[in-house]
Amino acid sequence: MLGLDIMARSISETAIADKFGNVWQYHSQSDRHSKIACWAIMFDLLKHCPLLRQHVVAGKVGFGINHEMRDFQTSRKKVLDLVVCTPRKAGDARLNKTFSQLAEECGIHLTPAEQADLDDLPEVPVVAVGNVNIALEAKATMTAHIKALPRLHDELDSSHQTIHGDTDAAIAAALVTINASGEFLSTSNNKHSISEQPAKWNVEPQPKAADRTVAKVREIRRRSKPGDQGFDAVGIVLVDFRNDGSPCTIWTKPPAPTSSDGDNYANMIGRIATLYASKFAAF
Repeated sequence: MLGLDIMARSISETAIADKFGNVWQYHSQSDRHSKIACWAIMFDLLKHCPLLRQHVVAGKVGFGINHEMRDFQTSRKKVLDLVVCTPRKAGDARLNKTFSQLAEECGIHLTPAEQADLDDLPEVPVVAVGNVNIALEAKATMTAHIKALPRLHDELDSSHQTIHGDTDAAIAAALVTINASGEFLSTSNNKHSISEQPAKWNVEPQPKAADRTVAKVREIRRRSKPGDQGFDAVGIVLVDFRNDGSPCTIWTKPPAPTSSDGDNYANMIGRIATLYASKFAAF
């Protein structure tokens, strides 16, 4: 799996300017981090799901970004970060954008080997969304973890309900990125030029904060068969990230999921690929 390295390397770039003259790697009001995460996940899914590649080559599926889904029972609406889907109508015009073109738009940084892998993959078009096969929610909690826990849980819980309320056959997935760093520069606490005034650091009680956040995410319901409530696949990724221009790195020490945990990133990708192969074999 290459997605985690791609995510960390791409998020490390300072690319988000604010009105105070600062340029950030992460901004709470920007969706750059979620787009990078979704691109990396799609990259790994294409590499590890042969049936998905076949469907792309046959023109049966494309993907959509920031797609609104609606729970049929409650009329709850939610915008999902990434969907793999059929075109809205057979023969619908593509939206003049492809997966590889989005790499530059999203600020994806690839090694030469990763670029070669991308060149070998079929080109996936962005399409007007028809039937949804996979819907993904990408969440990140970078600081003030304990305070954010109730909202994080509620947002994730509403995501799988909305996805399956819209399309029960869809694979509902979530990736949650949790910062394990003890210090973080929050944009909301630095509404001034940090080159002219001292930066205000958020200090986190680590690893306690990350551990409690991982535990809370693991309370989110999963489902093992159609009709149940819950996500079909969940991934948890920990990073060591200060948002001060230093590199973002993947945190592999506890409480990060291990290779034997179902919410390990590689296991999440594997589960989505397996479910796709079984659900849509006759598609």
